[in-house]
Amino acid sequence: MDNRCFKLKRSLCALAFQLFIFALLMYLLYQLLPFALWLLCALTGLLVYHLFYRKTPQIEQFEYLDGREWSLTAKAMPTHRVSISHVIDHQAYIVVYFQHAKARPLLIWCDQLSLKQWKALKVLTKLI
Repeated sequence: MDNRCFKLKRSLCALAFQLFIFALLMYLLYQLLPFALWLLCALTGLLVYHLFYRKTPQIEQFEYLDGREWSLTAKAMPTHRVSISHVIDHQAYIVVYFQHAKARPLLIWCDQLSLKQWKALKVLTKLI
């Protein structure tokens, strides 16, 4: 596999992080609210997660083309070319921001790539 083509897997770290934040928030609300209101908040939170956050298109592959040009392939969508404005490395994950204002930032967790690909991506992000 070329060191410029990255195939992403589903991230368990991202799911664990989201579950941890939700559990922490529910614990704090449990301390502050009556049980019926807490249960309503928990169900609303689960509904919002299911309706909005699970429906976002998942990027399956992205490939470095030239300079700041990359190609993205998402599930059930054609491959399209994007231009990156900047990249932030947070050690456990990398956030990729695009120049197009309507494009959402891409969050890449360390468990989505093999260790070799993760290191290659970190090197590429330092070059951008």
